[in-house]
Amino acid sequence: MVKKNINLKDTTIIIPAKIIENNLINCIKKCIKKYPDTPITIVLDNLNKKNSLLKIKNIKFIQTGPISIAEKRNIAVKSTKTNYLAFLDSDAYPGENWLENGLQLLKKKEIVAVGGTELDFPSQNYTEKCVSNASKSFLVTILNFRKNLKKEKYCNYLPSCNLILKKKNYEIAGGMNSDLITGEDWDFGDRLRKSGKKILYSPNVRVFHKSRNLKNFFKQRLVYGEGIIDLIKNKKNPFYLLSLIFLFFFIFILSLPLIFFYPLWSKIYINISIFYFFIVFIETLRLTKKPLSFFGIFFAILVGNITPGIGTLMKILGFNLNSKKIYKNY
Repeated sequence: MVKKNINLKDTTIIIPAKIIENNLINCIKKCIKKYPDTPITIVLDNLNKKNSLLKIKNIKFIQTGPISIAEKRNIAVKSTKTNYLAFLDSDAYPGENWLENGLQLLKKKEIVAVGGTELDFPSQNYTEKCVSNASKSFLVTILNFRKNLKKEKYCNYLPSCNLILKKKNYEIAGGMNSDLITGEDWDFGDRLRKSGKKILYSPNVRVFHKSRNLKNFFKQRLVYGEGIIDLIKNKKNPFYLLSLIFLFFFIFILSLPLIFFYPLWSKIYINISIFYFFIVFIETLRLTKKPLSFFGIFFAILVGNITPGIGTLMKILGFNLNSKKIYKNY
């Protein structure tokens, strides 16, 4: 993409995190290397004032204590003095010409926000690769921006790990909803589009995003399931009801004992199960590039598909998952 009159100094890169750890350090180093003159604001639970990163030019650290990731972003935005905002996660880093391409697209009057592809880290272990591939399945993610789509398209929302927009549009939309455990980017996208403008996905606005291991993937999906209820209550948008598919499927699994008492249900249950595992098998084949990863991807799809239903059911039954504690990518 051609770059024209892009002022990188008028954009603040915002990175929420829990503490200063290796992923965040890597993200900071990549940002500084690509954008040495672009301001960076990092919002943390706790800040070690002896850390050498505090001495780096153009980086502002804000200590907030344990608050939601949405509230961290809102606090960071209030502290900025630039006209543009670029959001990253602490376990991500910019791809080639990330800011330049995003800011160029924002010059179009009809565009209110832009983001793009999430690429895998070049070095990932076996489970991280399997989880990354499983996350590309429609059985796991209803709206998916990890597919590396090759064409620009308008969309309802963009993941906040790769989001670029004007500060005034962020403020007009009311910022991110700090009451939501997860899905704050969905909610924010809805309010952005009320301006009548469009949100654009572009394959040229790329970031590299570290995939989770299986343990943290399970935790993420569990919290996602819990957050579905709050998202539905908050937005009253029929689209979000699609996420309840995970709940219905988990309830179906729990109905297994009924096959011993009701012959008709036994037939229905077995046929649906065969069909389901056939779909998972086909999806796994589609996503498998190396034979050795087949079983890992198959299992990761099952985890990604079943776990949200557990979280949703626990929320409905009144169990407290202590989401802020178990959600690592925070």
